[in-house]
Amino acid sequence: MIFVNFKTYPDASGQKAIELARAVCDVSSQTGIEIISCPQTIDLKGVVAISDHKVWVQHVDLSERGRATGWLPPEIAKEAGAEGTLLNHSEHKLSFQDLSKTVTRCKNVGLKVLIFADSVNEATSVSSLKPDYIGYEPPELIASKDTSVSQAKSEVIKAVVDAVPDTPILIGAGVKNSEDVQVGKKLGAVGVALSSSVVLAENPKSVLEELTVGFK
Repeated sequence: MIFVNFKTYPDASGQKAIELARAVCDVSSQTGIEIISCPQTIDLKGVVAISDHKVWVQHVDLSERGRATGWLPPEIAKEAGAEGTLLNHSEHKLSFQDLSKTVTRCKNVGLKVLIFADSVNEATSVSSLKPDYIGYEPPELIASKDTSVSQAKSEVIKAVVDAVPDTPILIGAGVKNSEDVQVGKKLGAVGVALSSSVVLAENPKSVLEELTVGFK
């Protein structure tokens, strides 16, 4: 499986978010590989409306509904069509206490959860929250054009997989081609989470197609 994090790139905002989501759906349908779009909150309903595959949000907040200006409670994300959420990304870290409470809220409303971790220790810690997935991403390699997590941290990937055998592991940071996917798969990861290699590509659909080769 592949998670495509749209982040807040202009190339994946507004109408371009719709176009990218269509490419995601096309490649997923053609290849049979699950590919999940993770658009910005403001684009969520538009992306859900044109998608015949799962759509997740990039983050939800612990705030209750009502007096929560500017926050995104899990219930609202669910009602808008999200099937899951990313949490604890290196660009949006949470304290363990807040992460724990947020995961509970998500489970209560039926949102699946992918928690990011930047080390074996953090992966082990967050696994106690029973997320649906854990994403291992060393922050120093995020958006790297030269080095991927598969190339630089293969031993850590294996250590994370071994440390949390009951939780499916995804890898991210610098992932850009089918070789990176293949390495992760051989080490026990079930998929990848990525952003810039697809979002900023001249032809995102072509990049996605090439990435799916790594699962075959």
